[in-house]
Amino acid sequence: MTRLATLLLRLCPSLLAALLLASPLTAAPLELAFIYANPQHRENLTQVMQRYTTLTGQAVNLQVLPDALFKQRLPHWLDGERTPDILIWQGGERLLSYARRGLLLPLTDLWQSEDWYGAFGPAMASSVSLNGQPYALPYSYYPWGLFYSQPLFAAAGLPPPTHWQQLLHSCAVLRQRGIIPIMLGTKESWPALAWFDYLDLRLNGLAFHQQLTRGEIPYTDPRVTAIFTHWRALVEAKCFNDNQTELDWKKTLPYLYHGKAAMVLMASFIVPRARLGDIGLLPFPRLRPDMPRYEDAPLDLFVIPARATRQPDQAKQLLRYLGQAEVQRQLRQGLSSFSPYRAADTEAFPTAQAILRQAAGYAQYFDRDVPPAFDQAASPLLSTFPQRPDIAAIQQQLEQLRQRHYPAVSAAATP
Repeated sequence: MTRLATLLLRLCPSLLAALLLASPLTAAPLELAFIYANPQHRENLTQVMQRYTTLTGQAVNLQVLPDALFKQRLPHWLDGERTPDILIWQGGERLLSYARRGLLLPLTDLWQSEDWYGAFGPAMASSVSLNGQPYALPYSYYPWGLFYSQPLFAAAGLPPPTHWQQLLHSCAVLRQRGIIPIMLGTKESWPALAWFDYLDLRLNGLAFHQQLTRGEIPYTDPRVTAIFTHWRALVEAKCFNDNQTELDWKKTLPYLYHGKAAMVLMASFIVPRARLGDIGLLPFPRLRPDMPRYEDAPLDLFVIPARATRQPDQAKQLLRYLGQAEVQRQLRQGLSSFSPYRAADTEAFPTAQAILRQAAGYAQYFDRDVPPAFDQAASPLLSTFPQRPDIAAIQQQLEQLRQRHYPAVSAAATP
């Protein structure tokens, strides 16, 4: 027995025994496919799989694909006669659309036997479940929030904005001092989607937001009007920069770093850890004191295809291993994202981890929560709103897209 196996036997004998029994040396290699994100992500996965092979004798082959190619192959894998045994995929509608079609293996037995309900908590369990059945093992998420320049706020005598009126007041004071209050880059559409998401989550809550992104509520609903009314109030208060369409998200950051702008709404991966002394992070400001705090937290997870998988039992044993606190921590080593496993906290970026841990529930981000065809049409439209804040026009356009791109809505509208 290896030294690593001996240590695991001492720490968790029942887990090691299960792994050894379920993964004999004669088992065929498992195949795990994932989207290439960065070298550290790949290195973490490689090391974790090597440890698993050392412990169990079960080989795991990694299939690494670029984003576009992975997403092109995924439907063919799930519908075809041969697929990798385990896939790394994404939360929201990107997960649930395949679960509805019966293309993913339910993991209720693992969630119960491994007490993942307790380890991840009810909000996270709900994020990967359909009709009460979980279909994935989460391993990575990160928060969106309001990053702000602490020196600029201190010099202006302003508290960091934790509620709506403070945010509007901050914009006015900062403008008077010649500082751009909030940077936004819409050369790519997706950064603007965070504003729509958060205004909806803070005004209307997670359940409404999920109904909206599932196509169950028309975009002409008065509660959607309220989202755009608040967004337009920020535009009218001159909270945003004028050159939005010229900038991608990366080009907005030097304004924040060098004291030209005070805030940006973005994900936790944007700030180098060396800058955490002067760049602070807040949850998106409150709009209603009675509304629980829901967060955008895009989720990456492991799933097992329901068909064409050669070794589902061995795949489940690997998930048992990947669902351990220490392994979850190892998977995020050196990265700007975190494990949703409650016992896998790290010392890195505690403010971001607190935002995630204290959330009442999670949205996955607009482009993951809506069908791809709707996203491709609606996201560019939403990104234009800060430049052309015509509420009636954008609601009508979004509603036309909803009727066109959601099958149930389209079918009901057909005579």
